[in-house]
Amino acid sequence: MFIINTYMKRYLETLKKNSGFTLIELLVVIGILGVLAAALIATIDPFEQLKKSQDASVKNTVVEFISANIRYYATHNAMPWWAVASGGAGCAVSSLNLTDAAGNCSVSTLIADGELKASFINATNILRNIRFFGLAANTAGVTACYFPQSLSQKKDPNTVYNASGVTLASGGTYWCSN
Repeated sequence: MFIINTYMKRYLETLKKNSGFTLIELLVVIGILGVLAAALIATIDPFEQLKKSQDASVKNTVVEFISANIRYYATHNAMPWWAVASGGAGCAVSSLNLTDAAGNCSVSTLIADGELKASFINATNILRNIRFFGLAANTAGVTACYFPQSLSQKKDPNTVYNASGVTLASGGTYWCSN
């Protein structure tokens, strides 16, 4: 019986000594978790995701503006920048941002006509990034462009325009809708 107690005591002492993890084991596990976390963050790239959402918001606004101009043309048989005598609102336009005076005139005309919501003009952070190009007087058509922020949108096949809304054969830096 005495021999069994001695062996039992030794066994319990070794268990107490070996309980828990060593410092090296803990450091290895923490290191592995750190590498996995870094790989996950690099894969997700939260800043790229924010840029994608901003690009989507601007793109939706571009499409909404183009659609409003098309609806305006359908009801008035004129674009907002055409002369009043031709059925338009007389907003001068060449190449501008939607927050410029002439751009504001076009947007205000579309709002007054009910083609855009009144809150559209308040989205200045988005409108500031959009350039639009009205064609010559009495020519129906409009092109609206923006400079994408996200890498995925910059690589989009529709990002083939320059700052003037002209299509480039080798790819451009602006995404446009017309």
